[in-house]
Amino acid sequence: MATPAANNRPATTRGRAGTRVLASLAVLGLAGAMFTVASLALFTDSESVAGNTLGTGTIDLTASPASAVLTATDMAPGDQVTAPVTVTNSGSLEFRYALSSVTTENALAAELVLSVKSGVTTCDDANWGADGTTLYTGVLGTTGTTAVLGSNAQGADTGDRVLAAGANEILCFNVTLPLSTGNSAEGLSTTATFTFDGEQTANNP
Repeated sequence: MATPAANNRPATTRGRAGTRVLASLAVLGLAGAMFTVASLALFTDSESVAGNTLGTGTIDLTASPASAVLTATDMAPGDQVTAPVTVTNSGSLEFRYALSSVTTENALAAELVLSVKSGVTTCDDANWGADGTTLYTGVLGTTGTTAVLGSNAQGADTGDRVLAAGANEILCFNVTLPLSTGNSAEGLSTTATFTFDGEQTANNP
């Protein structure tokens, strides 16, 4: 029986053929690797947006003078005492504010009449009543809390006062002991504390 020609080839020839096949596979593998690398070389770009600084505003209410706005001794029926208070928004946000009063006793505080005005040209005893807009007239206060202007509850309330950042307004305070005051008020004294409460108006309807 005849032996196929392929089997008659010398072993070296077959070896060289195998080597060529392996070399071809190696070239193909290298080409594949180069294709993989080349496929990642795309056009790209990037851009940064820097300097994104965030901060919060401030609510800063000041009242001046800070104490002893109204002082009087030996008051008789018909006497009065008048003085201005400057309310300032020293913060960076608009706010609304309310005013309340607390006294150290109730008897004399109920007899004394507190009035608060805005827009007064000259805030003193001699010029009280000449001009301005009356914001409150009522008792000086109680040992509880008496609402004078607005409310310190969160949100907008009737009587709240609004001040823009950096703005101020002058409120004119007057306390009168009416002529109708009876003997039951003799020899009494009381001290009132006025408290201003401010809150932001932004996002706070």
